[in-house]
Formats: sequence, structure tokens, C-alpha cells
Amino acid sequence: MGIEFQTSTVAEKIYERLRADIIFGRLAPGRRLRLDGLVQDYGASVSTLREILNRLASDGFVVAEGQRGFGVAPVSMADFEEIASLRLLLETHAIRLCFASGDVEWEAAVAAAHHKLDAMERRMLAGERTVTEQWKRYDREFHQALIAGCGSQTLLDIYAGVYDRYLRYQMVAVIFRGAPAADEHQALLDCALRRDADAAAKILHSHIDGCVAHTRAGGLLEAGAAYAPAEDTVAETVADSAYRRIRADILSGQLAPGQKLKLDALKSGYATSVSTLREILNRLASERLVVAEGQKGFHVAPVSVASLREIAALRQLLECHALEQSFAAGDMEWEGRVVAAHHKLARLEERMAAGDTAATAAWKRYDWQFHQSLISACGSKALIDAHAAVFDRYLRYQMTALSYRGDIASGEHRQMLDCALKRDAATACAALRRHVEGGVAHALATGTIR
Repeated sequence: MGIEFQTSTVAEKIYERLRADIIFGRLAPGRRLRLDGLVQDYGASVSTLREILNRLASDGFVVAEGQRGFGVAPVSMADFEEIASLRLLLETHAIRLCFASGDVEWEAAVAAAHHKLDAMERRMLAGERTVTEQWKRYDREFHQALIAGCGSQTLLDIYAGVYDRYLRYQMVAVIFRGAPAADEHQALLDCALRRDADAAAKILHSHIDGCVAHTRAGGLLEAGAAYAPAEDTVAETVADSAYRRIRADILSGQLAPGQKLKLDALKSGYATSVSTLREILNRLASERLVVAEGQKGFHVAPVSVASLREIAALRQLLECHALEQSFAAGDMEWEGRVVAAHHKLARLEERMAAGDTAATAAWKRYDWQFHQSLISACGSKALIDAHAAVFDRYLRYQMTALSYRGDIASGEHRQMLDCALKRDAATACAALRRHVEGGVAHALATGTIR
């Protein structure tokens, strides 16, 4: 979820304020987040703030430090490079989709966003540093306008979260490259107007690489890199437990698409208060797993053919990229994880093939573990987190359709294992694309997704 997300509750608004304050550097990397001070500054209860901070920890903006409380997440050059790489992957893909389908309304929005950014960059070039935050807002607006017509809300959601983390680094390091960056923005606008996606991809690559190189050369993140959080963990709260269980029940299909979520029934089923449930459901709405209907309450988000196709396409993009990175870097420990994960999955697939429908939940869990093991050596937590978010939404469709393709799917899994041990990323990616496309076609053939 990006910083412009429309909130509907007091807690959501406080979450957005805290998130924006971290992104724009008003809460500096490594700063202790003392609950008594936050109560005064943000006007929320201690319990509400704890839930918000745990949520920001899952977003990557806050570190939970066991009994010591919370701190703003540190910054490091390695983390910035990971996030920059993921941003480049997503934005390049989205640009290609958008340039192919953008209309005159899209062109006008891109031109307008560039006009505002260009005016602000001129002021920055003239030495006016009081407009730094506004400049970065317009920078964000321009890049989002470029991809707004890509046709995939899932892609836009994932991109917005990644961009906000990238933006935080730009604000922390006060990264302004001057005329080269402004020229690249102009060139991106020109490419958009003539629909030249290949040239835009090259310019974007230079644009992001230039920002990373500028930051590295200037040592601009050294101050934030020294902070190290405590390694103890935070005990799961009642609200965290309820959130995790409701989310899992939506993904598994126990809470069916379109099902009305009645607070009284949920209160009994998940052993938490109505007020906490409202915050949980609004959080799940931000993940697009729940739909908030104003005064009418909440229901589980529906499923659709179009949504399944866009989620599947994004899964292919992220997983193939991660496979390539993982196959290049994987060691014997990684190979061991992949072999172990495949062994468990193959056993469950044998049971499924024999008609043991009781094994369905475990089969999907082991399916997830196998695909996760394949990409676990990619070296980018940001990429793994993005893939996990998309895979969860893909899994929901598989559980809705209860779609099992038998020997075809198990054969594709076996091929991906063999490719991993041979480090054949190209063949593995081709097998993955067939695997996902086959899963989509099979799920749609059940007639359960419309």
C-alpha cells in the first residue's frame, strides 16, 4: 500500500501518518519509538500503537525489539540496492504493459505529472532545498503516472510498497542528482508519448542505477548503517494472532469469496474484540483480501478471472527473476533445502494422485515451501517478500478452485528440481511459466471462478 492510500478509521489514519513520517525522514533511521511519546504525538492508545508498529514492522519500516520496544528500521547500502533492483524489475514490466495500452487520458496524466515535477526540479537546481519533500512527492507521482494504465492492480499495489521504501532512502540520503535526473525524466516523458518501451527501459535502468551509484559514491547512508536492532523477538499479540488466522482462513477458502464478515460471529470465532476486528479487517482491506462497504460492514474480496490472470503474470515475473538470482548464488545448503522441500511435496502429490483429498491443505503448504526454497538463495529479502505476497493471493485462487493437475504438475516440479541442481535457470523459468499457465487454465476449467 502506498502513502496515498485512503484511510477509513482513526487507526488507519495514524498508521498512514507514522508511515509517511518514516518515509520522509521525520522519524530518522534507528530512532527509538517510545510509546508514551507516540501517544502524545499521534493521539492513539498504547494498544493501538503497538498494533500499528507491528504492522509497520511487517512493511519493513519498523524493527520490533522484543522487550525493548520498537525502533525505526535502519538503512544500509545493501538494502537500498535490493529495493532499487526490485523497483526496476516491477517498473520496467509495468511500463511495457502501460505503453502498449495507454490512451490519451493516460498521456495527459503523464504530461501533467511531469510538468509539476519539472517545475520543482528547476527550483531544486536553483538551490531551493526547502521544497525537497514536495519534489519527491512529484517524482513519485510522475513515475506512478507512467505505469498507472498497466491494467494490473496487483502490480500497482506491490510497486507502491516497494517505491515507498525506495523513496525513504532518497529522503534519508537527500539524493538529488541534479540535471542528469531531470533530463532522464524528460526522456521518459518523450518515450511515453511515442510509446517507445525499449528506450524507456534503458533510461529507467540508468535513472535508478545512477541514484544508487550517487548514494554509494557519497557515502550517504553510512550514518544510518551503524544501527543494529536487538535480536530477541516479540511475542505475538492477541490481535496479531487473530489477523494471522483470519488471513489464513481467507487464503485457504474457509472464509469464502464474497462471504459477509459479521463482527459478532468473528468475535466468537477469533476471540477478540469488535474494535480490534474492525482494525484487522481494514488492514486486510488494504491487502485487498477484504472489501469494506462503508456502513454495511465487510465481506471477503471476490475472485475473478481477470484478477487471477494478473496475479499469475506477476508471480511469473517475480519468481523467474528470483530463480535466476538464486540459481546463480545457491550453495550446497540451498541445494539441500530444495531437495528436502521437493521430497515432501512429491510425497503429498502421490497421496493427492491416489485420491486422498484430506491431504489438500498439506499439499499446498508443501507446494509453497518448494517454490520458496527454489528462490531462497536470491539474496534479496525485498524480492522474497514481494513474491510471498503475490504467491499468497495466487494460492487463494488455487484453494478456491481446489485445482490439482496430477502428473503434469508433479512432473513440472520434478523438472524444476532437476534444473536447480544443474543450475539451468532458463529451462526452469520456461517450466515455471508452463506450470503457472497450466494451473490457471485448470482452475478456470473448474467453473468456480467467474
